[in-house]
Amino acid sequence: MTVLDRLVDELRAARGPIRSGDLASRIGVSEDSLDMMIDVLVSKGVLSGSATLSPDETIACSGVACGTTCVGLDECPFIVNVPETYTLVIDPVVPLSESSQR
Repeated sequence: MTVLDRLVDELRAARGPIRSGDLASRIGVSEDSLDMMIDVLVSKGVLSGSATLSPDETIACSGVACGTTCVGLDECPFIVNVPETYTLVIDPVVPLSESSQR
């Protein structure tokens, strides 16, 4: 079992959000290494990043809640930059490693 396989297993077991530091500790790697592994899993289609969402999907603003006092998205005190998030793509067809293909 590769470290990428262990990473995916941990993501499946988490069944929800998990901090990158906690995830790195669980599989025994640094956060920098985890970032690189996540990039690999995104490129293989195993993970989907929030960067793949359209701008309309990443902002939870109704556009009418503030009424005439709306200052716009760039200055809104209620919109924050959230950390990058990823979603595990459930697809048994996507091979993680060469050993998974045998």
